[in-house]
Amino acid sequence: MQRYKLLIFLFLSFFAEFSYAGDLSLGLGCPYISLKYDFKVFSAEGRYITGLGVRAYTGRGYWNFHQSDTLKSFIGLEGGYITFDTRNMKGTGRETALFVGGEYFAAKNLSLLMDFAPTFISLSSGNTGINCVEYVINLGFYYHF
Repeated sequence: MQRYKLLIFLFLSFFAEFSYAGDLSLGLGCPYISLKYDFKVFSAEGRYITGLGVRAYTGRGYWNFHQSDTLKSFIGLEGGYITFDTRNMKGTGRETALFVGGEYFAAKNLSLLMDFAPTFISLSSGNTGINCVEYVINLGFYYHF
């Protein structure tokens, strides 16, 4: 667990250091907070997701295949580590997703991002485990520095 937190911290620190060369943004979605760095064609993002006893630490890579003044279209890959502690169960897991979506720039420093992701989730609690595919829609607001 500590290893994942350290990797995410190093990942975000690296991109924060070079923020003058591209576009660094802070994202707020339901239920996540993120730090995203946009290069010309590629983007990288770290997310912390929380809600109802579940926490996830994820990293995302984007390929921006279309860009205009107000719209950016992308596809990408996400991977993450999950912990959960509910009334009846406690455990860990992993998730992997392929996603497609777009980012609409309402102003120079403010955008709305939305994507669709079929997500493979693997969870375990003691000797019990489950694997499934869930369909996820992400929606968030991003402030660009």
